[in-house]
Amino acid sequence: MNLYSMKHKSDIHILNLNSYEAPRVYEERNQDFVSIGDNNDYYQYVIDRYIGSTTNHAILNGVTNFVYGHGIDATDSSEKPEQYAQMKSLLKNKDLFRVVQDFVILGEGAFQVTYNTERKISKLTYFPRQTLRAEKCNDKGEIDAYYYHPDWKDYNRNDKLKRIPVFGTSKELNEIFIVKKYVVGFHYYSLPSYAASMPYALLEEEISAYLINETQNSFSGTKVVNFNNGVPDKEKQIQIKNDILGKLTGSIGDKVIVAFNSNQESATTVEDISLNNAPEHYAYLAEECVKKLMVGHRITSPLLLGIRESGGGLGNNADEIQTATDLFLNIVIKPAQDIVIDAIDDLLATNDIALNLYFKTLKPLDFMDEDTDLTDEQVEEETGIKQEDIDEEKVEVDLKKIDGKLVFETPEEAEEQAEKLGCKGSHTHEDEDGKTWYMPCESHDDYPQSMSLTKEDLNEEETKNILGILAEAGEKMSDNYVYVDEIDADDDVDNEDWANYLINEKKSTLSKIKGLLGLADEIDSKKKGSSYSDLDSKNGLYKIRYTYAIGSNKPSKTQRDFCANMMDMARAGIVWTLEDIDRASREGVNRELGHKGRAYDLFKFKGGIYCRHKWRKVLYRLESNTEPSENLSNYKKTRTIPKTYNRNPRGSKQAATAPENMPNRGAYPK
Repeated sequence: MNLYSMKHKSDIHILNLNSYEAPRVYEERNQDFVSIGDNNDYYQYVIDRYIGSTTNHAILNGVTNFVYGHGIDATDSSEKPEQYAQMKSLLKNKDLFRVVQDFVILGEGAFQVTYNTERKISKLTYFPRQTLRAEKCNDKGEIDAYYYHPDWKDYNRNDKLKRIPVFGTSKELNEIFIVKKYVVGFHYYSLPSYAASMPYALLEEEISAYLINETQNSFSGTKVVNFNNGVPDKEKQIQIKNDILGKLTGSIGDKVIVAFNSNQESATTVEDISLNNAPEHYAYLAEECVKKLMVGHRITSPLLLGIRESGGGLGNNADEIQTATDLFLNIVIKPAQDIVIDAIDDLLATNDIALNLYFKTLKPLDFMDEDTDLTDEQVEEETGIKQEDIDEEKVEVDLKKIDGKLVFETPEEAEEQAEKLGCKGSHTHEDEDGKTWYMPCESHDDYPQSMSLTKEDLNEEETKNILGILAEAGEKMSDNYVYVDEIDADDDVDNEDWANYLINEKKSTLSKIKGLLGLADEIDSKKKGSSYSDLDSKNGLYKIRYTYAIGSNKPSKTQRDFCANMMDMARAGIVWTLEDIDRASREGVNRELGHKGRAYDLFKFKGGIYCRHKWRKVLYRLESNTEPSENLSNYKKTRTIPKTYNRNPRGSKQAATAPENMPNRGAYPK
């Protein structure tokens, strides 16, 4: 079908496209399914436009990647680990991506729902949407099933179709769930959002094919070959024509007219219409196609898809990218994601799974408004970026440790630190995820037991003025104690469970005899430089201290002296007891940042309003009497231990939350 005609005169271009017509959806008396498209081939028509049009192909791939992002996650995954794990086992990433791709390209996607004998969903898999046709509605106007055929263009009435019931309408082990949005005037099917711009995708294909044909053909324009020695029979005419075309034309289209005439006077006459400025003409048509496809897909800026407009560079369009990204995500991507998430929620409800799902977005975090008053969960849902992952990443960059020793991402950083430690060079270590890190010193044994940087190196007088008793109370663990692990300081993990899960006691002969006689080991009362949390440990087998760490992903142009000094001390390996922090709170350390200059809870509010730091809890073991348990390696991957005891020191519920991420951003309530 010819979609366009073009008239050219001087510099005026007139482009006439046939008006867009929605695909015909119709029922036939002698068939159970409902057809879409004149020959029941609408989905193939859409797929052809995806494959054939360069611009349409690029846009659809870009939109698909934006919608899917980095896959699906849940803001409450840590609160509902069993439901989260079940969701991940039911729905694989590759299946979800394909459903999203069909939804973006075809306007609908399909899940095949498979049940177990208990009528719970055992898996959700992708089903090619173009292979399904809706069954005619029942008396209630509902679609009860879809019919499957591998290739509908080859369908004939003698083919036996497979009927697949719609989700929730049968007792069969397999059902189909269609992900689609509502489109006015359509009940059986839903059209893709860019349907009205489809003719421009076809026009772009036509232009491309025509230009290729022009290049391949040795003749340009329309030419006539006349035979004036009589008119042979039809069979001979076709043979002669094919021989001529085979020698004079390319593989696409007939560019030569072969005419047979009784004599020269009756020869066919054709006027050769030449296009003097063909390059400008086709450039105009191609540009018009791109513009209309951008409008049809609601692309707010071509830069989102990696298309740079002439005369502009990425550096000059940073503001445009940020604005366009925000607009594009809110008016195109987020609504599409919501439709898919609503569908998944409906499916998971069958298994009593209720999670706050979201797609992990491709949007750069730097585009967030740092002044927004959002909770961690809201930020995670809006940006699609899991906040604890960001916090952990920030901590790893700043304070990543392996075996309690600092490591760095580059050998240069490690070698620079080695000079401060009094050694040279660096060596490599791999973490539990297989990532390579660089540790100062040429070998592991050369690394000093404690950092050479001390509290005295931190400008002692200034530090004392700012940190008060925290400057004196902070300590480095002695060489007798070895680093085991560190976690956010919250009340979800019991100290004793944590230590017992990760540490095994080396039993001495005396201890074994005491155990056989039923005699208990003595527990000393709290001494200077110790913590009441140490009393949970038999004979000081472990110690728990607190370190200062990065706690918010939001950027900051400045850093308060209190936080800067605390971070310097943390990097030097200095830690504090819970009692140290509480005593500093009572004595008013950093009170100038408290409400009306009052003392405040440092464990809860750290450096005060808008602070971007948090406390982390560090576990050490007594090297001479303990050894790592077999649980340690697995724990570093799962980050879970038994939860049997709920400890509640002052402010512990908020210890691992940066004030920047608290209600009112840590400000005193009005």
